[in-house]
Amino acid sequence: MESIIILLLCGLALYQLSRRQDKMAEQMIAQTFNRFERRYNDVTYSCLDAIVVKKQLHGFPSVPLVPSVNYTARALCLSDNNNWFWFDASIRNMKLCSTGITPASQPEACDALSSDPEMLNQYFPEKKDNKAKAETST
Repeated sequence: MESIIILLLCGLALYQLSRRQDKMAEQMIAQTFNRFERRYNDVTYSCLDAIVVKKQLHGFPSVPLVPSVNYTARALCLSDNNNWFWFDASIRNMKLCSTGITPASQPEACDALSSDPEMLNQYFPEKKDNKAKAETST
């Protein structure tokens, strides 16, 4: 009976450590995001002035009750001058190892949001209008 209690306590401790690691990784990426800016083809992509539309954070290894030390993050952002871009960050052994910005086209952003109809309607209302017109014409 005592060994079961010890196992449960160890599992709970590992779960809490895993959640804390995830939170630390999110904070590291958020701090970097707020300071990050790049210029491509005479367009400045500033994370500080951008709206994060969609974000993903993946930890490795992704095994339950095993704290992750490696993470990848990707965020689809819309700048204040209506330019779409991806912000990418990578953490290895709980140290930020790489960051980058990749400009994205409107169709690429639309495809990325296609799994979330509410967001798609918010940022691309013309797609819903076109879909409704296509359904009424058939």
